[in-house]
Amino acid sequence: MGIFDFFKKSSSSNNVESNFRYGGSSIDSFFGGSSVITEEEAMQIPAFSAAVDLITGAIATLDFYIVKNNKDKTVKRIEDDPRLSLLNRQPNEYMDAYTFKKALVKDFLLYGVSNSYLERTLNRLDALYLLSSKQTDVTVYVKDGYKRYAETYVNTASGRKKFETYELLSVLRDSDDGFIGKGILKQNEDVIRAAIALDKYSSSVMKNGSLPMSVLQSDKKLSDSVFNNLKKSWAQLYQGSENAGKTVILEEGLKYTPISLKPNDLELTEAKKTSISDIARIFNIPETMINSNAGKYGSGEHNSIVFLQYCINPIVEALEGALNLSLLLEKEKEEGYEFKIDPSKLLQMTRKERAEAISAEFNAGLISFWEARQEIDMPQATNDDYLKLSLGTVLYKYSKDEMVIPNTMQSKNALKNEEEVRY
Repeated sequence: MGIFDFFKKSSSSNNVESNFRYGGSSIDSFFGGSSVITEEEAMQIPAFSAAVDLITGAIATLDFYIVKNNKDKTVKRIEDDPRLSLLNRQPNEYMDAYTFKKALVKDFLLYGVSNSYLERTLNRLDALYLLSSKQTDVTVYVKDGYKRYAETYVNTASGRKKFETYELLSVLRDSDDGFIGKGILKQNEDVIRAAIALDKYSSSVMKNGSLPMSVLQSDKKLSDSVFNNLKKSWAQLYQGSENAGKTVILEEGLKYTPISLKPNDLELTEAKKTSISDIARIFNIPETMINSNAGKYGSGEHNSIVFLQYCINPIVEALEGALNLSLLLEKEKEEGYEFKIDPSKLLQMTRKERAEAISAEFNAGLISFWEARQEIDMPQATNDDYLKLSLGTVLYKYSKDEMVIPNTMQSKNALKNEEEVRY
């Protein structure tokens, strides 16, 4: 019996505060309909699908690691923990880490929650299994006016299954209480419905050809036979791509009037621009990343910074918080362990810009020479390698309090030299 089971059985005054289904019905929308927009409908919108793929694909390429914050303010990075192998390589026997993280973030964005079942042996984590968010509903319980705990139910192939909070890795979006998240499909329903309606209208115009291209006028009324003959002969002589460019010959006082209704005349172009802009704002991404015709930002580097700062970082924070809450033991939390994700690799830099950034870190003494080589995926130098060194460089070895002067092949104790100067 877990602590949550004991609390629930011993608290007779607990009441159900709310039942919430992530894939359930929603209130009536401005554009009509009372059922929630499905994932499949939303993903038919090109800009919406592009935004989802852009965000989920970006985060799926990032690796998790663990750091330990020591009491002396130093930080130790840990990369050989078995939990990291599940998160960065293979979470279970059926799925690779990239697919797992991409699906996790997609559910997080669209439904406001992503639940993964934690398969454990005592305190050891053996596997993670992603659960369907659109088949998930949550019952929240209240005691003495406070929301105390929740029960999660998922409709699976074998029936409806109940999960306790401690059995799940739950990543919530825009949650007010820590139990229920808010997804884009419901939060921005009217914007998505408008985009769907616009796409359907555009497709209908193109498919049905409901707009005539020209008009034939006659000063006198035509009999049925003359009308049918004219219609048939006009189709044979001038209709279709094979008859394009032919000279039109009119008889019996007929007048030909062309009709030109372009997408701009129907305001479809402006409506599509507005729709794409709205979708970009929903996901907090630069519009130029899903619309090549938009030019609101000056450079690709600035786009990457905006994308990283306003879109990726909040999702990364939510992921880190969920991992720290569910995958760390209480003892580890007390000792300063934390799960971390480094999203800086998403910044688009040329080879020259990357080399300059690493050189600046090395020259400032922030990283060592070999760490700098690792940053550009280069191994440590072998005995046959020659490396360029500056004559003006003096290296300091912290562990031995030793200064090394490469051009003179000498090393000196820094503290000893300081005392010699002083006395």
